[in-house]
Amino acid sequence: MGTLVHVSASGPEASVQHCVDAAFACVERVERLMSFHDPQSDLSRVNREACRTPQTVHPWTWAVLRRAVRIAQESAGLFDITVAPLLVREGLLPGSADSSLRCGVWRNIFLMPERKVFLERPMLLDLGGIAKGFAVDVAIHALRKGGCTEGVVNAGGDLRRFGPFPHPIHLRRRDGLVQVAELRCGAIATSAPRAVHEGRLAQPIGSIFDPREQRSWSGGGAVTVAAPSCVIADALTKVAALAGAACEPILTRFGAHARWDNDPASIAAS
Repeated sequence: MGTLVHVSASGPEASVQHCVDAAFACVERVERLMSFHDPQSDLSRVNREACRTPQTVHPWTWAVLRRAVRIAQESAGLFDITVAPLLVREGLLPGSADSSLRCGVWRNIFLMPERKVFLERPMLLDLGGIAKGFAVDVAIHALRKGGCTEGVVNAGGDLRRFGPFPHPIHLRRRDGLVQVAELRCGAIATSAPRAVHEGRLAQPIGSIFDPREQRSWSGGGAVTVAAPSCVIADALTKVAALAGAACEPILTRFGAHARWDNDPASIAAS
């Protein structure tokens, strides 16, 4: 997923390590299912075949696609997983010039019964703006299912935690850590304009693309969204970045809140 993943948990000593291993296994499974780079993934198969024949996908892939389409509907297309051709054009995803042609939009995605996906037109989908948040959610579920009493999963600034006590959440900025919230149970995700951050081990490889302008977003700072789940927080950071304060009604419908930061190097840290 182009980032580092941190998992920590507390609970019965005999089961904590097993739970942490299970959480990492969930993240790896999401990567296998939804990777644009892996030709064997659900996503790659959909991109190759679903414009000809409906493709049955894994329940996790189906869940992410459903959320992606709903957020596209709610945001009038500001969140759009069909921007993959733009990412190919910019060299951020693999592909040829032919494959980078933009042929369809989110309205051309049909989610049919029995987890079948049909694309009305040839197109390329990319789940990079939402799958990482989903991976955090299923990793948290693995920790809770295993009996952990407290846990946190942080995938490059997409963070979710649970436990009996609130913990401070910081933004890691160029000038140090700044506390922005306290979080007991819930999720926070941060997105920013594409940049190289000196001294940071994990460099972001993605970029927010504006489907209206057909180009990378060049806003001046990071956007942090808090929501009940990380999959929602992850996706809504893109909406908040592109819409600014006008996105407040959309955030409210998802039980989310946004914070705009003037430092584009910001990233969430527990």
